[in-house]
Amino acid sequence: MNLINNRNILLAPNSFKGCLDAFEFCRILASELEECGFHTISLPLGDGGDGTARIVAHYLHASPIKTKTVDALGREHFASYYLKDSTAIIELAEACGLKHLKREEYDILNTNTAGFGILINHALSQGANNLILCVGGSASVDGGTGALREMGLTIVNNSQNRNYITDIKRINTELLQQKFKEIHITILCDVDNSICGPEGAAAVFAPQKGASREQVVMLDKQLGLWSDLLRQNTGKDVTRLRHGGAAGGITAAMYALLNAQLVSGSEYCLTLSRFHDYLLQAGVVITGEGKIDLQSFYGKIPGTIANFCQKQNIPVYAVVGLAEKQVLPRFDKVFTMSQYARSVQDSIKNAPSYLKIIAQAIVDTLYLSAYSD
Repeated sequence: MNLINNRNILLAPNSFKGCLDAFEFCRILASELEECGFHTISLPLGDGGDGTARIVAHYLHASPIKTKTVDALGREHFASYYLKDSTAIIELAEACGLKHLKREEYDILNTNTAGFGILINHALSQGANNLILCVGGSASVDGGTGALREMGLTIVNNSQNRNYITDIKRINTELLQQKFKEIHITILCDVDNSICGPEGAAAVFAPQKGASREQVVMLDKQLGLWSDLLRQNTGKDVTRLRHGGAAGGITAAMYALLNAQLVSGSEYCLTLSRFHDYLLQAGVVITGEGKIDLQSFYGKIPGTIANFCQKQNIPVYAVVGLAEKQVLPRFDKVFTMSQYARSVQDSIKNAPSYLKIIAQAIVDTLYLSAYSD
């Protein structure tokens, strides 16, 4: 970086789950870097996962709406979504995400997405006809049946489980499709996976949500049957649909039943924030999230930004909690909180303090790179 010609630093992080959101990351780094004479541009970002709704609402100047819903196990609680005129930004994880459950409460046969459907219904009651849905962080693999049932889909099954996908027999789409015929839906997805198969919603994500090997096999089979039902009722084959496995398959179901548009959450947020315009002004870009690994280069914010910076020949630094060695060469410099903290738990608990330490390390690196140019 040439410090004489360009002292602009673009801050473009994702959130650090459980300890630091993208706004706080930008605030801390901007304060520390600007004290040292740099000019910062802050663009907090999301990829469709936890916290993305707040990011989108920030750029659209939408206001929070608080209402009652249920978590993945059906327990009532209050959650917020955002509203700007007739556009609602709604996050699945806010209603029924994994973050609301303790580890011992993970129950793949009895968690569902009903709470998400309740938030969607409330937004419609407030006059929304354009829905931006963020679906990362789900606690269930139910094919979206919980949410869709709340929204008007009739589901016939014989199971006593709250996860209706486990024994779904047939559906009636008439009421659902009539209710949503004038509603435009965009879904921001944080993964590319298909709904079923070796890279599908059950095989890849169900174990993280408490599923045993046997349950993974069963759920994958049921998602295949669900895909058949969707094709029989809509004529759409979702089995190879990109993003169709996000949030336990709710994306594939909404695509088939409600003509939802599935897009990369990262790309959507980068466009919305005008990242590409600001990138042209930057001398260096600093991105980050809790952990970077090979998956970070499959639609996640740090990997996507690293690729763009490489094409523009702009230095890119990553600030993370943890980093896998394989991805280190993809960034010009990687700063990890774990190298300063006593433990992973310490780095999570005291993330703001370690970020300030890293800010000074970034300043040192910038000056060293200037003198070496």
